[in-house]
Amino acid sequence: MPLGTLGMLGDFDAMDPLDINLSSVSAFSLYAISAARKYVELVEAQISQAHTEMRSAALETYRNIADPDETDYDSYVGIVNRNFEQDYRPILRFTEIIYLYMVFETYTCRHVAEIQALRNDTPDILKRLKSKHECGFVEAAQIYFQNHVGWPLLDDDSWAALCEVAEVRNCIVHNAGVARDRNHSELIDNIESRKWRDQSVGIEIDRYQGKDVGQPIIVHQRFLEYFLYLLDKFFNALVDATHAGFRNEKIA
Repeated sequence: MPLGTLGMLGDFDAMDPLDINLSSVSAFSLYAISAARKYVELVEAQISQAHTEMRSAALETYRNIADPDETDYDSYVGIVNRNFEQDYRPILRFTEIIYLYMVFETYTCRHVAEIQALRNDTPDILKRLKSKHECGFVEAAQIYFQNHVGWPLLDDDSWAALCEVAEVRNCIVHNAGVARDRNHSELIDNIESRKWRDQSVGIEIDRYQGKDVGQPIIVHQRFLEYFLYLLDKFFNALVDATHAGFRNEKIA
């Protein structure tokens, strides 16, 4: 089991189930991240298995051809490899990013709604902050937790990384993954250059002489692991802060 998952489940187990507000979304958000991690592991394993099986079938067909040549190999085996590397796997990675971001936004909104109810305040504060500051969801969440509740939750660099991940998601949804068409493509440049555990975070932009050639972003499996790491970090901090700040509170 990944280290982040162990830490997350450890935090959950450490809580006294009789001491948590029964209406709290904390348990649900921690479970959602655990399920999201398992989902990523499963679909990555499934597409790898499908690739192996289809390549093996194509290779068997190729070997049954009398006097096969390189053109035959490319027609049967090469096309399978290209389909997975250029189409199937990139499409899958894009959908995984969209799903993980959906989990982040959905459960952040639920936490905020719960906190606002405990504070007897308006539930639509993130929407109002986005409008007031003309910013995205991540920036609004940062403003809310830091300025309105007084919980930093993350350091500035981790908040910046979440903003960059959100821009990757927006690029996929609104621009088919082509970074150079985005108004804030510099955020994708930033995350491409980030390091995590002494390696790239797993985002690549196809460039020629240093310039984006206008192809979809290349997403490696490592980027999904990095995104899950950020989600673990954020929701663990949020659950801890909520539990400490509203230990004995009940939603009316």
